Amino acid sequence: MHRVLLVVFRSRIVDASGNERAIIEDVLKADPRPKGRFRWVHTQIARKLDKYKEKYRSLFPAEGLADADYVIYFNVVEFRRILDTIYPYGELFVIVKGSPEQLKPPRVVWRANKVLFAEDAIGNLIKELKAVRGES
Repeated sequence: MHRVLLVVFRSRIVDASGNERAIIEDVLKADPRPKGRFRWVHTQIARKLDKYKEKYRSLFPAEGLADADYVIYFNVVEFRRILDTIYPYGELFVIVKGSPEQLKPPRVVWRANKVLFAEDAIGNLIKELKAVRGES
C-alpha cells in the first residue's frame, strides 16, 4: 500500500530541455493545500483517485509531503471555456519521493503524454495503474 499526496498548482517553471529536476524541486517546495480555483481542480482529480482507492485498496492519501511515498502533481497550464463551462488543462506527473538515506533522489516515474483535461489525465494514470497491477 502506497501513500499518495495530490498537488495541484500552476508551476512557474518552464523547462524545454526535458530535464524534470526543476519541476520536482518546485513540487517538493509547494504547499499541498490548493488555493483558489486550483481547489476545484484538486477536488475533481481527488474524486477519481478516491473511486480507485475504494475499489482496489492500493493507494491511501497522505496528510503531507513527509507522509507520502508518491506525489501526484497536476500542473495547470490553462483553463479553457467551452460552452459556458470551464475545463482545466495541464500535465500530470507521478513523482517518487526517493530516499536520502539510500541516496535515491526524487524522480518522475510517470508523465502524461501531452497536455490533457484534468479528468482525462487522471483517468489515463488509473488505467495504466490497473494494467501494471493486473487489476480489472
